[in-house]
Amino acid sequence: MKNTFVLFAFLFFLGFQGYAQTAATDSIQVPSIPHFEKMAAKKKSKIIDVRTPEEVAEGHLADATTVNFLSPDFASQVASLNKKGTYLLYCRSGSRTRKAADAMQKMGFKHVYMLEGGINAWKEAGKAVEK
Repeated sequence: MKNTFVLFAFLFFLGFQGYAQTAATDSIQVPSIPHFEKMAAKKKSKIIDVRTPEEVAEGHLADATTVNFLSPDFASQVASLNKKGTYLLYCRSGSRTRKAADAMQKMGFKHVYMLEGGINAWKEAGKAVEK
């Protein structure tokens, strides 16, 4: 019984350590739609749509720049951006945004944010898109 408790405590400690390390290294913030909207209104922020051109043609956020995450030249397009800038990323639901934000962070970008739920959540909230 004592060995089981020690084993359980040890596994719990390891799990907590892994969680704490992940939380400490993940500095990409995921603002809510209202907060994302406020951030987008600031002149220093740049909205980046990481979807494909076909998806963008179906509708996009106003003033968004398209940088297709699936494009072979994604890294070179991002490398041309100012690393000190503030970037608000979105895709359809969030999975490509996470990958794009991680890549940007590894390239040295400090102010990268992800739209919670992507453009799907944006539309569901009744927010406008442009075509």
